[in-house]
Amino acid sequence: MELSRRNFVLGGVSLSGALLAGCQTAPSSGRQPELTYSHLPPYQLLVSEIVVEQAYVSPAQSPNVEHLFNTTPSEAAERWAQDRLQAMGNDGVLNFIIKNASVTETKLERQSGITGLVTYDQSERYDGVIEIEMQVRDGRGYKDAQVFARAERSRTVPENLTLREREKIWFKMTEDLMIEIDRQLQQGIAKHLSSFVM
Repeated sequence: MELSRRNFVLGGVSLSGALLAGCQTAPSSGRQPELTYSHLPPYQLLVSEIVVEQAYVSPAQSPNVEHLFNTTPSEAAERWAQDRLQAMGNDGVLNFIIKNASVTETKLERQSGITGLVTYDQSERYDGVIEIEMQVRDGRGYKDAQVFARAERSRTVPENLTLREREKIWFKMTEDLMIEIDRQLQQGIAKHLSSFVM
């Protein structure tokens, strides 16, 4: 699978142990705010470079819908890496790999007859998944440590939902997925990457 690679060599501030209680939003020119994580303490890591790999490529067609989001799960995950990971060392690379960032839509069966005419059914279910792998490699390319995180969320919506309401649900799904990803990555960093944290 083709990868799009983006490198981030970032500066540093002090690390603290605060947990993610929610995602801070910043003004956006779109219809939804932007998910950011700069309000959270960054991890200063003893590597010379942070490399973000977009290993997930959206098919951009049904049943996938993540490409319709104002902020896709993949973009939110990349923003997390930019805001929370800082390269402060002289050697080694941390690869932040976005392995999955998909949301699919499943049509649900609706009631027929008179009941169907007078009630609003749940018409679609959205299933979202984000999978992240973090790898620390030394100057020779050997893997020193790794962390995995996976989050899943599902949500059904009624047939009378407006586009604006649907976009708000998509945004909340992405936000909730990233809250869980942040929680798991914090645990994984503490357990497996502690020797690389300043």
